[in-house]
Amino acid sequence: MEQLEYRRLIKVLERVAGARRGELYPVLAEAVAVHLGWIDAFVAENPAYLAPGGDGEEQYLTMFRPDFVEEYVERWRLHNPFASRDGIACLTRHGVATLGRLRPRATEPERDFADTFLRHHGIDDMLKIVIRSPATGAVSTLGVPFDGDRRVIEPSDLLMATTLGPLLSPYFDVNPVPAPMGDRTSDERDVRSRP
Repeated sequence: MEQLEYRRLIKVLERVAGARRGELYPVLAEAVAVHLGWIDAFVAENPAYLAPGGDGEEQYLTMFRPDFVEEYVERWRLHNPFASRDGIACLTRHGVATLGRLRPRATEPERDFADTFLRHHGIDDMLKIVIRSPATGAVSTLGVPFDGDRRVIEPSDLLMATTLGPLLSPYFDVNPVPAPMGDRTSDERDVRSRP
């Protein structure tokens, strides 16, 4: 990794380390946007497909519009390629996966997830990063969407993602508590936690 990339990574970690309890997600989302150029980001806490036992409920912390999250939960969650056998193997083995690399072996419903749902919302590829708390064993994933017309997932993004996940893990030892609604910006009011 080049020196500039290390500096960007350190800036993200400094911002996260300075976050107060309950601010972790918004601070992380802003930090990756500002320092890594990953414009949008969301966190899925305790993904059912990676958590021990595999039957836990997911909670989503996101700045995506509420209707995007609702459509995903109600219609597409079971066809997410990251939850496929290949996706789980890749995330477990490497701690990072991209939709582009999973797509060739995806099933037809998983391709529909990519082509019908994600592309409809302007997402051509997605990067997933595993964040596993060493203290509690809780699993989160950081998802970063990419618009192929403007930006593609570069090898440097993958290297950054592989490095970032384990470094973020200590900050996910304690579940963040949402800040009171009056303390959030208008964008942050869209952050939702939902089973």
